[in-house]
Amino acid sequence: MTLGVYKETAPGERRVALLPESVRAVAALGLFVLVESGAGALGFRSDARYRESGADVVPLDELLDRSDVLVGVRPPNLPAGRGLRRGQVVIALLDPMHMPFRVRGWADAGVTAIGLDLAPENSVLARPMDAVASQAGLAGYKAALLAADRLDRPLPATAGASPGPAHALVLGADDAARAAVGTLRRLGAEVRTGALGPPEPPGTGRLAGADLVVTTVRPRRGRPPPVLVTAGDLAGMRPGAVVVDTAAGPDGGNVEGVEAERAGLVGAGVTVIGAGRLPEGIPVAASTAYARNVTALLAHLVRDGELWIEPDDPVQKAMLVTHDGLVRAEDVWQLILEQTAVAGLP
Repeated sequence: MTLGVYKETAPGERRVALLPESVRAVAALGLFVLVESGAGALGFRSDARYRESGADVVPLDELLDRSDVLVGVRPPNLPAGRGLRRGQVVIALLDPMHMPFRVRGWADAGVTAIGLDLAPENSVLARPMDAVASQAGLAGYKAALLAADRLDRPLPATAGASPGPAHALVLGADDAARAAVGTLRRLGAEVRTGALGPPEPPGTGRLAGADLVVTTVRPRRGRPPPVLVTAGDLAGMRPGAVVVDTAAGPDGGNVEGVEAERAGLVGAGVTVIGAGRLPEGIPVAASTAYARNVTALLAHLVRDGELWIEPDDPVQKAMLVTHDGLVRAEDVWQLILEQTAVAGLP
């Protein structure tokens, strides 16, 4: 079987699904690797490095024609007139609830789609395949650095500048939160973690005394992120404080009124940063982690050089979005039915 790694085209996306360092591990599973020319360029990996690792570097049209399995970070963005063929497999961060009719198109075309963002959270077997967790850890690390950089004072106690350590609050309990806590402590901040319930009434003082806040609670599938920090909370923070929202995206974030990938001053001078795409800023580390997830998934799926798709397998059941002409993700299929009924489509 042939695995093809396509180049990411989304603005700002610098990651690649498979680095040259991972090609041999995939080849050891019995797969031949193709890479679209320039796929690793923004992650500092040249076409020559891929060739040296044993992969063939080819144009996109040839990649699509020859590949049995296509791997990317985001869903493939194909040129006009090009589609995926029946039996082809796509592996990526799919976020299927935000593109239900594209999912239906894949199902109708007989494409198998597997989401690396859909690994079951409580499965020990699926943990090495969980790209959400691996990218979240990097996001938490970057969020801590970003907050420290934008804060108006040093994090550790510094003679002549700050009499005591900066006070940080991390709202979350996932890999991003743990990474943020660890990084902020290493930078010298005094860190506490907060409860994840509904926002408290303004003036209750949950954020009182915090110099910086990092929020990391991602949305549940198909829902917006929970609001953890209200406008009232922000109004009670001191001028010069910083809030970094790693869940910020097109559907909102953990901070009321946050804008995705933008920073702004709120109230008396609190900096609020919507930072939902932080792993893209460290493409080598993020791609390395993602490539491990890809390799772990392939190791689970490949038997004797062939892809084994079994919808009843607990891990595959959670990660399969389309297969054998059907939309396998029940929530996505329900969304398709609802939106089709509203639109009056067949």
